[in-house]
Amino acid sequence: MAPKQLVELKARCPDLDAVRTRLSRDARLEAILAQHDTYFAVPRGRLKLREVPERAAQLILYDRPDIAAVKNSRIHLAEVPDGAALRVLLEAAFGVRARVHKRREIWRWQGVQVHLDTVEGLGTFVEFEASVDDETASARAEQHLHQLLAELGLGADTLLAGSYSDLA
Repeated sequence: MAPKQLVELKARCPDLDAVRTRLSRDARLEAILAQHDTYFAVPRGRLKLREVPERAAQLILYDRPDIAAVKNSRIHLAEVPDGAALRVLLEAAFGVRARVHKRREIWRWQGVQVHLDTVEGLGTFVEFEASVDDETASARAEQHLHQLLAELGLGADTLLAGSYSDLA
């Protein structure tokens, strides 16, 4: 399967209630999930196993720059029927880099997936993800994500460079 291409942006957000209120006017809440991500110590990119109660686990390999700005990401994703068994195997093979537990609200807003994350021990965050097919779409998505960030009242000083695993 070909990798999925995303344009994404992640920011600290001290007031998820204000963001939720803003989103509730124009966006659609799609799901609220408890996600348990185990990041493995791999030589290139990031490899994580995402486990969600009552769902198949997902093995996710992604590569993106660590910059506090809009990022282009290449994501390989596979559903896994037995996440617990795979976690044990990957822990033995690679070792664990970090474990991240979060409550995630998934919203759909102006064609963008918006995540409101409460991450155990780290705080609250907003993440935007837009799927893209080419450089032209990527440039448009980058501009759109900056516009959405501003509409939520979040500035460039709130942007994160890395992933939750880097903060854990």
